[in-house]
Amino acid sequence: MARPYQTPTLTDFDRDSVPEPKAVRSVTPEMRGVFESLMEGLRDMRSCVFRCGQHVLSDAEIAQQAFLQEPALGQILPCLIERCFFARDDDGALYSTQLYERVLRREERVAQKLQGEQARTQWVEEAEGRGESTAGLTAKQIASMINGKKGGRPRKKPQASVGQRNMPFYGVVSGSENPSTKNKVSRVIADNPTGSVGSVEEERNNTILNNNLSSSPSESREPENPKPDEAEVRLIAQKAREAAGLGSGQRTFSETYVRNFLRDGIDAETILHVAAQKRGEAQKFVYLDIPVRDAFRAKQEGAAQARAVEYAPNWQKKAKSAYAQACSLYGKDMAEKGDFGRVQREWPDTAAKHGLPPMERTLAAYEAYFKPPQQPEAA
Repeated sequence: MARPYQTPTLTDFDRDSVPEPKAVRSVTPEMRGVFESLMEGLRDMRSCVFRCGQHVLSDAEIAQQAFLQEPALGQILPCLIERCFFARDDDGALYSTQLYERVLRREERVAQKLQGEQARTQWVEEAEGRGESTAGLTAKQIASMINGKKGGRPRKKPQASVGQRNMPFYGVVSGSENPSTKNKVSRVIADNPTGSVGSVEEERNNTILNNNLSSSPSESREPENPKPDEAEVRLIAQKAREAAGLGSGQRTFSETYVRNFLRDGIDAETILHVAAQKRGEAQKFVYLDIPVRDAFRAKQEGAAQARAVEYAPNWQKKAKSAYAQACSLYGKDMAEKGDFGRVQREWPDTAAKHGLPPMERTLAAYEAYFKPPQQPEAA
């Protein structure tokens, strides 16, 4: 059996002031070196306090025990005490607050374990006194039975009041247009007119009814795309399976995903194109879900950019064309000459030879160059 740690003599100990073990990272290297040496000396003594029997070690003896120089200890120790890494007990002995707090937590765990064993022993005696068989029950099973009789684990969040729990049912009755839903709600209210919490069966009915009401579609909310034709779904799914090299075992999954694709507005061309690209890579049709949606999103973005370029003013089109030509010319010069400084110095002449403005190669600069000046407003 391991020898217990020697503890300080204290009438009061503030555990909230004990710093975390990793808080030592914020101190200076000199303070950390002294701290580690003092902790190592206490561990060697299997003690939380620098005491030998009833004798309180002096600072010189502490320095000798921790392999420190006494001047260094005298200079650093007040800083460690100020940061609550160490403290003095009632007899003036130096002790580690972290080691002592660890001993207290260990004693608390031992006490809790002993209390649990006593509770289990008492429960077994009471059960055998009632004539119940406890043979074969593990300590965990007995603890579960004891906790169950106490009401089990409490809820993490407070339970809603009865009025709050049943309020949505009354609101739905007045605004619902579905006769079957009205009848269901009316039966629930008639069976439980006081609004009190009933049996488990009533709770289950209330939950099912609430889910049905919350998931029922509203008249003002229509799907973005109409439901696709099933024949078209099966045809596209078959072509996508053949393009991806998947067998008939993926028929149901392919039709489900294709149906969802079409309802989300994804065209068949994108689906078949991605399926052909993933041939040999996709082991199941589900692997095509994210690539198809990414391809469709990229296609939409490209179309939006093309529309923006098409409807852009002439000066902006000229600016983008000149900027693209400048970037291509600059990259060609860098590849031929391989000297960044030389290309930078010669760039104004190079740009002028090719009919480009000798200016900074940024799109904003080119747009500012080609943008016509604003006409002053007429008085």
